[in-house]
Amino acid sequence: MERKTVSTCPFCGVGCGIVVHTRDDRITWVDDDPANPSSRGMLCVKGRFGIPFVQHPDRLTTPLVRRDGELQPASWDEALDLVAERLLDYRGAFGSFASAKATNEDAFVQQKFVRLVMGTNNIDHCTRLCHSPSVEAMLVQLGSGATSNSYIDYEEASCLVVVGCDPDSNHPVIASRMRKAVDDYGTKLVVVNPKRIDLASRADVFLQPAPGTDVALSNGMARAILDEGLEDRGFIAARTEGFEAWRAVVMERTVEEYAQACGVDPHALRLAARLYARPPARRGLPADERPGSCLAWGMGITQHTHGTDNAHALINLALLAGHLGRPGCGISPLRGQNNVQGCGDAGCIPDSLPGYQPYRDDVAARFEEAWHAGIPREPGIKATDMVERIATGEIRAMYIVGENPLLSEPNLAHAGDLFRRLDFLVVQDLFLHETAELADVVLPACSFAEKDGTFTNSERRVQRVRQAVPRVGQSRADWEIICDLARRMAPHVGVDPGQFAYRSAADVFAEMAWLTPQLRGISYERLEREGGIQWPCPSPDHPGTRYLYAESFPRGLGKFVPVRQAAPAAELPDADYPLILNTGRVLYHWHGGTLTRRVQALLDQVSEVPVTIHPGDAERLGIADGDEVVVRSRRGRLTGRAVVTDAVRAGSVFVPFVKLRESAANFLTNNAYDEPSRIPEYKVCAVRVEKKRPRDSALTGGQPTASRDR
Repeated sequence: MERKTVSTCPFCGVGCGIVVHTRDDRITWVDDDPANPSSRGMLCVKGRFGIPFVQHPDRLTTPLVRRDGELQPASWDEALDLVAERLLDYRGAFGSFASAKATNEDAFVQQKFVRLVMGTNNIDHCTRLCHSPSVEAMLVQLGSGATSNSYIDYEEASCLVVVGCDPDSNHPVIASRMRKAVDDYGTKLVVVNPKRIDLASRADVFLQPAPGTDVALSNGMARAILDEGLEDRGFIAARTEGFEAWRAVVMERTVEEYAQACGVDPHALRLAARLYARPPARRGLPADERPGSCLAWGMGITQHTHGTDNAHALINLALLAGHLGRPGCGISPLRGQNNVQGCGDAGCIPDSLPGYQPYRDDVAARFEEAWHAGIPREPGIKATDMVERIATGEIRAMYIVGENPLLSEPNLAHAGDLFRRLDFLVVQDLFLHETAELADVVLPACSFAEKDGTFTNSERRVQRVRQAVPRVGQSRADWEIICDLARRMAPHVGVDPGQFAYRSAADVFAEMAWLTPQLRGISYERLEREGGIQWPCPSPDHPGTRYLYAESFPRGLGKFVPVRQAAPAAELPDADYPLILNTGRVLYHWHGGTLTRRVQALLDQVSEVPVTIHPGDAERLGIADGDEVVVRSRRGRLTGRAVVTDAVRAGSVFVPFVKLRESAANFLTNNAYDEPSRIPEYKVCAVRVEKKRPRDSALTGGQPTASRDR
């Protein structure tokens, strides 16, 4: 029997609508959903062809427990009884990673378990590795860490500035909407990236700065705006503070000096500033509407030891030009995973409760009243610090849901050594991946296509996820597994087991919405009737919010934050490692590739790691296009296939962070961190590249990864 199930794509943060077609409980194909307001009938190659991972033979089908050094099948009762017994011993030395690939409901239950049962705020998720600097900066300057605009604003903007991201590879449907704006409405386009991306072919200005010089570039644009008197003085006077102190810092250098610092042409820098601050009106702009600009950025801005400063510098530009709080403008940190926005909304971060509510007594009291037990008031440990603090014994046990840190952490050899020191490790996921192989207990979760729930995309739109096929083997929804575990542990820690007795995902969402002001007006009933709804939506009669900050900022006034260009990176090239490594994504794979490596159609497109190198560097090193090469850093090595092109700057190399044929960029990357976000510096480290020799045939990764025999 054929069935069609309307759902939401499980890949990037765009949140495209999909229709899952099934026959005899097997997925046959996936189509787009023209009614979805975020994607409007578009899908990228991953959304359309990447879903076969759901029913791949590698799927975990039963719990596994380590006995005599080997992971062996176990019953659910045996596995969960063991986890419950062991975790009770580690309530003071415990950390948990949540999944930005799971649903809002999964995330909400997990943070509730960590806070209520484990008595700690040590919970985090992959925002720590992607946009935590953006969130830190936006909270300080605006009072909210979310994207301020909607995707429709890209089409209604008169100028788009795309910084440190590659939408064609990372967010292809957003890229399509941006191209539509340029082609159909004459929207001006500025692209800023150390690598010449496809979108640059349509750009009015393409700036290719040296890696790690983002503050200099943003401050240079600000200086150019000030020089030409293009700032929005009315907006600055009425809605901001800190302008004069910030202006004094920007005026310390000229546009030419800023341009020299980041290696771009000063005339192009001035033109980019002019187009952003005062763009010419796009075609079809209503006569009563002022031209606006959208500023979008990605991990090229955030994954640096000064990532928070980079984000501050961009937000300063938006405040300077007054491009906030109206149609056709805004700021957009483009989110990488399908539910990274929702996972943060649901409270899977160490420094606030669901809805980004602080640990104030009045706020905590509402949760304690609802949950009939006390919760911790001190901020928890951030994800990257949890990993590092395994070495000190502060973290001795971990519960990891839907994440694979032994592929996503920087300096993987170092991370692997630390994880092997844990006393007890539980991993809950779809596949026996690199981290799961080290676990004491592995719990089989079901995929997005086997459960009900919601995702929240980059434009703050909460959307339904619906079960399309039966669950594989004994796999269960993440929230169901955690509830079962929590009920076993709750009586031992003075918590009512009934707090984890939800009957459905809808019940979980109802509690989350009730405790989270910006979600209070959203329910499953509304989502079924109306489709996706954008928060804030404070009441059942509220339509949702297209753009933020129309009248005020959550913190009151927008705040200018002075920042200066620091050293480009914690590690720079030298005689031994003369090239700069930059990392990113590739269209045909998603993040580390745990899912897409199990989709043959995608693997056929890119089956080994591409190493993009400038022709001048390739010639000097005796490397030709298509050669096998070895890339080494002080921390590890990988093998890949040379792609010789001037799309990268001379002196730099680009490698996507997907793992293919046992090679991955994070064997090379540096575990140096930004303050205060604690994001790793994935974007810049020193490497050398050489043509692969016969004796290098076995080179993969860093130090060998041994299983833990306990």
